[in-house]
Amino acid sequence: MTKKRIAAIIIDSILIILTLVFIFGNSLKNVEESTDDSKGVTEIVEKLPPVHNAIADNKLQKGEIEGFLRSLAHAFEFALLGAEFMLLLLLAGLKPLSLSVYLPFFICLILGVADESLQMLTDRAAEVVDVIKDFAGSLLGGLTVLGIYGLIRIRNRKKNYQE
Repeated sequence: MTKKRIAAIIIDSILIILTLVFIFGNSLKNVEESTDDSKGVTEIVEKLPPVHNAIADNKLQKGEIEGFLRSLAHAFEFALLGAEFMLLLLLAGLKPLSLSVYLPFFICLILGVADESLQMLTDRAAEVVDVIKDFAGSLLGGLTVLGIYGLIRIRNRKKNYQE
């Protein structure tokens, strides 16, 4: 394994840890803190011209998108985590790829369950639908990285074939 690859594995591992700290840190917030965070993000999004115009034209009610943004947050943070785990798998070169490719998704599923379980410590509800959103996000992120990896391999094979 080259020094570049080892450095990439270390950087990716640090990113995974930081992402997990962010995810679990949000899960450990109480109801009031979590609601305040969501309302803060919602207020920012409502100021964006397309959303602001939809509210002004009565096509959208103020505060109506908060639930949608919460769902997006679940999917996005786990898409990032799924991408990071898939990249780690590819960098580490686990073989056979056809079997090990499921590992990042399984890890993200377990982490999604753990994430929801943590919320019960702060009197927040743990919801199965949130685990599904987390898992769907991890699939999106992981499969995106896997797709990019596949395209790069195809390009490199064509390049080597032409030489």
